[in-house]
Amino acid sequence: MEFVKVANTSQVAESVLLPVEAKGRKLLLIKVDGTYYAAQRRCPHMGFNLCRGAVVGHSVVCPLHKASFDLETGAVNRDPRLLFINMKAKADLETYPVRVDAGEIFVGI
Repeated sequence: MEFVKVANTSQVAESVLLPVEAKGRKLLLIKVDGTYYAAQRRCPHMGFNLCRGAVVGHSVVCPLHKASFDLETGAVNRDPRLLFINMKAKADLETYPVRVDAGEIFVGI
């Protein structure tokens, strides 16, 4: 695994989703309660951009079908739902390890 610089700590505001790229992978980066998390940017259900979603606690919520994923583990907290139609998430969200060193943020790929 290689750790790739994706941002500086000054670029990441608390609970604000930031789109980043590492080795050609489109990721989201976020800081929640002082801890940085990185995950795939596309919702594993239908591929919608999660950076347009919401952060609720330590989870990211897809703006399209309201599926919710734990930012630390990627586990599905809530399956997708559209109006009264319940669906099943296709997979967990892929997450990546994050390191911070001297104000720089690195993601393990």
